Amino acid sequence: MVSERDRINKIIDYLKSEGVLVNISKNKAQGNKGFFRINRNSNYRIDISKGLTDNEILTTLIHEFVHYVHYKYVKDLTSLDFIFPDFNENLEQELLDITVSYISRDFASFLFKSKECYKKEIAFLLNQLKVNNQNFNLRTKRLYPEPIIYFTKYEKFSYNDKMYNLENISQDFKFLSEDDIMYIKLKLNQNKLKRINSKISKLNKYYNNKSELFARFCELFFLQRQKAIKIAPYTSKNFIENVIKFNIKEFIRLNEMLS
Repeated sequence: MVSERDRINKIIDYLKSEGVLVNISKNKAQGNKGFFRINRNSNYRIDISKGLTDNEILTTLIHEFVHYVHYKYVKDLTSLDFIFPDFNENLEQELLDITVSYISRDFASFLFKSKECYKKEIAFLLNQLKVNNQNFNLRTKRLYPEPIIYFTKYEKFSYNDKMYNLENISQDFKFLSEDDIMYIKLKLNQNKLKRINSKISKLNKYYNNKSELFARFCELFFLQRQKAIKIAPYTSKNFIENVIKFNIKEFIRLNEMLS
């Protein structure tokens, strides 16, 4: 039986023969498990993050391999016509089902609940500040001492060998009014909301980006084919037929390397 390490080495050797530079465990792959990129000199490159098991490396390598193949046929990665010329709702739903089998959409519910909580808190604090000061303007810059500026960005920080948070800040900085404290809370909640929105944006991209959906499908199809066929029978059937029909040699070769 071919080991995961042997499969990894076969894929790497093949990619190198295609002119793709492959880096395994040399960096963090821009915060992801893996990353496919096109360098300035138009060379292809795949980075696989350090600290992964052989199984994770193999799965990630297949994922990035698919991005490479996709890019060869569709430079902007926006269409799957090269493999699914009759892309339809059935295909899209099954690709989503594959992704959901990895990361449930329920995972996002916490993010959306947090978003609503931060929005309500921001609206409340804004209203209170305007009630207390009719001339209040969020865009007006406030000239606070250095440690107070930190509080508009961080919930806690170390200053002069002491750890500060919202509970003890007013004890050492007695010049701060209630409005000042509310303003600091407002800025903190706005920063939290930005981070939540960024996470939601990334999650939406993950769920809806065709290239990501397709790469996730291929991960499952090539490593756990029966499971892929069970979750996405229509997509699997079309994929098998179209790989042969359009003679997509890269996928035929990948299948051979994993056998």
